[in-house]
Amino acid sequence: MKRILPFLLILTAVCGCKKEYNYYNTYVTNVDSIYTSYYYQTVLNNQQEVTDDIRPDYLKAGDTVGVFALSNAVTQSDLANGIAKLKSWGLVVVEASNLYNKDGRYAGTMSERIDGFQKLIDNPNIKALIAARGGYGVAQVLSYIDFSPMKSHPKWIVGYSDVTGMHIALNNMGYETIHGPMVKTFGDNDSDESLRKALFGELKNHSIKTNTNCVQGKAEGRLVGGNLSLMYSMGGTLFDLNAKNAILLIEDTGEANYAIDRMLANLKLSGKLDGLKGVIVGDFSTSQGNDRPIDEIIHNYFDDLNIPIIYGMNMGHEDKNLATYLGRTISIDVSESTATITY
Repeated sequence: MKRILPFLLILTAVCGCKKEYNYYNTYVTNVDSIYTSYYYQTVLNNQQEVTDDIRPDYLKAGDTVGVFALSNAVTQSDLANGIAKLKSWGLVVVEASNLYNKDGRYAGTMSERIDGFQKLIDNPNIKALIAARGGYGVAQVLSYIDFSPMKSHPKWIVGYSDVTGMHIALNNMGYETIHGPMVKTFGDNDSDESLRKALFGELKNHSIKTNTNCVQGKAEGRLVGGNLSLMYSMGGTLFDLNAKNAILLIEDTGEANYAIDRMLANLKLSGKLDGLKGVIVGDFSTSQGNDRPIDEIIHNYFDDLNIPIIYGMNMGHEDKNLATYLGRTISIDVSESTATITY
C-alpha cells in the first residue's frame, strides 16, 4: 500500500493538471467567441460615437493665451523664443504659476502643476492654452482637473506628445483641440505658421505628394489620436480613446519597431481599429533592430480595413510638425498624385 500511495498521488496530480489544462485550452480556443464577443458587447458597443463638436472661438490680435506645464520641467531660456513668437502674433501671454518650477523631472509637484493649469482653465479671458513642452506627467493629473469651466468658456488646448492624454480627454467630451507645436519646440517656420493659422481660423488643408505607402480613397470622420504610446497607455482608463467612426492620427518617437507593433496590436485587440474611416500616419522616429520595417508593421494592421491612408504627413516629433485639429470632422482624399486633409 505504501508503494501504491505515491503512484496514486502522482496519478491524481497528473489527472488534475490534465483536467485543468484541458479547461484552460478550451477557454483559449474559444477566445474569439467568449472573450472578444463579450468585450465588444459590454464595452465597445457601449462606447457611443462622439457627435458633439464644441469649437472654441478662433483667436484675434489682442487675445490672451496661457502657457502651461503639466509634464517635464522647463527654463525661461527654453521658452523665450516661443513666447516672443506668440507675442509677435499680437497675443497677450499669461504664464502658469508653476511654469518654471522643478520637482525632479517635472514642472513642479503634482499639486503645483494641477493648480497652475486649473487657474488657466478657470480664467474666462484666456482663449487658448499652449503646452510648454511634453515628456511625462499629464496622465498623473488628468483626473484631478476640473474641465467644467470649458462649458461656458471653451479654449483651444495645444500640444502633442504627452499632451495626447489631454486631447483624448477633451475630444471624448466633444471639444476640438489642436495637435501641434509646443512653446519650447517653436522654430520651424512652416510648423509655427500652421499653428498660427489653426489658432486664428485660417488653416484650410494640408497636402503631400502621394507615395507608395499611401492607400487611395476618400473618407470623412472626426480626427482623433496623436502619440501612439499615449493612446496605448490610456487604454482601459477613464480617458480611453474613442475612435468610433473616426479618422485616426498616429505618430511616435524613441520606440523600437516591435513596441510599435505591440501598441497597434493592443488597439486592434481592443476594437479601436474597427469602424475607422481612415488613417493619417505622421512621423515615426523609431529603431528597427531585428524587427520588420515600420511601414510594413503599420500596413499589417490597417491594410485589411480597406480605408484610405495618408502616410508620411509631417506631424509628430520631427522638426517640422504641422498643426491639425483634433475632435473635428475632417475629410481626407488620397488620389494617385496627392494626399490631402481638408478641415
